[in-house]
Amino acid sequence: MNDNSGGQEIYFNGINGESGEYDLPPMTGEELFAFIEGASPPEDLKELRSRYRRATTGHLGVREGIDPTKLEESGWGIIFTHDADPAIKEALSELINLRRGQAGEYFRIFEGADGFRRGGDTKDKWLARHGAAPGPADPEKVPYYLLIVGSPEAIPFRFQSQLDVQYAVGRIHFDSLEEYASYARSVAASETRDVKPSRDVAFFGVANEDDRATQLSAAELVEPLRDHLANAAGDWTFRSFMREEATKEQLAQLLGGGQTPALLFSASHGMGFPLGSERQLGHQGALLCQDWPGPVEWRNRGAIPQDFY
Repeated sequence: MNDNSGGQEIYFNGINGESGEYDLPPMTGEELFAFIEGASPPEDLKELRSRYRRATTGHLGVREGIDPTKLEESGWGIIFTHDADPAIKEALSELINLRRGQAGEYFRIFEGADGFRRGGDTKDKWLARHGAAPGPADPEKVPYYLLIVGSPEAIPFRFQSQLDVQYAVGRIHFDSLEEYASYARSVAASETRDVKPSRDVAFFGVANEDDRATQLSAAELVEPLRDHLANAAGDWTFRSFMREEATKEQLAQLLGGGQTPALLFSASHGMGFPLGSERQLGHQGALLCQDWPGPVEWRNRGAIPQDFY
């Protein structure tokens, strides 16, 4: 995040849980350029340029003339690996049937030869196989909304993140067929029942002491977004837990506890652990809360305890 208050340094989110230091220290633009100099352009460079053009010409990720809020125009598709267990598709049948009815002719199931081919597919190869090209999504080729089904080992995050530049992409992966079926039932029920879900949003904004990254995200991201949405959606209830209120104890109440909202928006450092750390698998990406006293006070103290995240 850029510091626009007069400084020239760029601040990054992420704390190394074993050393207690920043994963990537603050640096100037020149230092960042030197850090990445010589790297090849990203594979999704064309899509990034196209995304900029779309942002400056007033329409979203689908081609002009299509309403992205209507599935019958923008489409919906589900992506399996080419060798996926057919039982997973069957377990998701309630969701698939719901989306088929909503998206109509722009509904697609990508499976078998049309699915993701392990070990060979990239985003570009997969899109080309379906006649799609860089630029705004064309539901005639590939639907705008896509749901990936599978683990990161089966369908890599890289494929998802590059596809997400051009399309609206989500992913699910569960350990059992019953969990897939439960997910499908829950989504279908939430969209078809007469009972309306709660319209409650909670904002959780950490601003650790002497830490420009989280201070900037609290002041320049969380609070402006909260104020904008509160003005735009008067029929929703908005709650804020900022700075000293953004503790681990409070976050536990918002994530399945007694204060769980319909939507939670949080901004904080994420925890990173190096290869070989006993905590990497279970704790990678955990949210570092206000309990962490900040980089100055924590300097030279070593590993970050779980009490903080």
